[in-house]
Amino acid sequence: MSTGIQNNRIDEHLNLLFSEILLAQQEFSQLREPDLDKLDLIPQKLKEYEEVRGRGFFFPLIASGRGHGPFSELIDGSIKYDLINSIGVNLLGHSHPLLIRASLEAATMDTNMVGNLHLYEDPINLSKAIVDSVKGSNLKHFWFSGSGSFANDNALKMIWQKSEGRTRVLALEKCFAGRSIATQDITHNADYRKGMPTSLNVDHFKIHDSQDLNEQIKKTLENLEELYAVNGKEYCCISLELVQGEGGFNTYHRDLYIEIFNWARSKKLFIWVDEIQSFGRTGQLFAFQTFGLDEYPDVVTVGKALQVCGTIFSNELNPKPGLIAGTFQGSLSSIKAGLKILKYLTMGNFLGPNGRVVKIRETFDKGLNDLASKRNDGFFHSSTGIGLMFAFQVKDGEKDFTANYIKALFKNGIICFSCGKDPYKIRFLLPLSITDAHIEEIFSILDKTATELLKG
Repeated sequence: MSTGIQNNRIDEHLNLLFSEILLAQQEFSQLREPDLDKLDLIPQKLKEYEEVRGRGFFFPLIASGRGHGPFSELIDGSIKYDLINSIGVNLLGHSHPLLIRASLEAATMDTNMVGNLHLYEDPINLSKAIVDSVKGSNLKHFWFSGSGSFANDNALKMIWQKSEGRTRVLALEKCFAGRSIATQDITHNADYRKGMPTSLNVDHFKIHDSQDLNEQIKKTLENLEELYAVNGKEYCCISLELVQGEGGFNTYHRDLYIEIFNWARSKKLFIWVDEIQSFGRTGQLFAFQTFGLDEYPDVVTVGKALQVCGTIFSNELNPKPGLIAGTFQGSLSSIKAGLKILKYLTMGNFLGPNGRVVKIRETFDKGLNDLASKRNDGFFHSSTGIGLMFAFQVKDGEKDFTANYIKALFKNGIICFSCGKDPYKIRFLLPLSITDAHIEEIFSILDKTATELLKG
């Protein structure tokens, strides 16, 4: 690890500063209403930003930089549960000691951003740790990128270079791959590319909706064969999220994934698994490990909770010099944090069948089932997703009603978001810092807010 400036006096001050920051942040650990004299502060600030940015915001939310665990304070003095983590970035929660320490260590160094020419030890150590974490798979190399979309772009470029002119992509319906020029075409929702020219040919295959697994496998493979019969000679890869994020937190049986991947192998297609949102959230570091699919992926993309983004790939996809590059690998603080997070997840009691991720999920599933039974009015529907990726439907999943419930939850102290489409769902990306006491309070708010919304 690159250490920057070090001496006894600096170490003493850093340790003191670390302790003071952590103690001060721990004061922000329960719900709080906004200050009456600050009620207009957020709308005023957001109006200023809207004029510069050109569009408005879903929530009246500006954070103060103070918070702890699942709690975040806003500049109006209110404190809320953060159950969306900036769409999955803050897996550990707010003011976690590891993140504070990473930032302080980075402050002793001579630059902020790590580039591909001016290298430090930190990205080397993190890259090695990532590759070590996928032993047992075909993945042997890691390359940093500036965003999840760019990580997916790099995956696609690697695949294209090794595909002898074949460029067409097979992708799963309801997928979200990003907002770059290439990934917007892979993303299934056409609303995200209105007015855009088609730059990449993509066919979206459908997983058959059936409770009978054998029937589901049979019909899904038939759908793939139908697509292959038309454009098979053009396909270079098959791409999917094992847990669909934007698509509704959809996930499927391991046997179905195995059959899809075996079909792709039989057609000599590269297998690309998008784990930008699922990393660290499914009970193992990667969803493909949770489902026992280690032997299949040729390339995996990662980001969000790791604090940095990148592409993990096989020897076969190792690109020729010049194809993959870029100025930034990431900030020193984010790279240091990524290595600490990786160690924390693997060395702590978080992963595996008895780990904290599974326990949190079990508690949330039970809480939702109990609440639905208690109300007995059809307001809450069963959860989807896996691990810390938790979603549920309210009423018939209509868009405006779901959005109104999300905004009412925000007012009552819960920050969350939506996913899916027809039906729309409530999406939680749960932080590891959440406790059973927090969960009990969260379900009380869910119940109270539902009653308020129905009363109008």
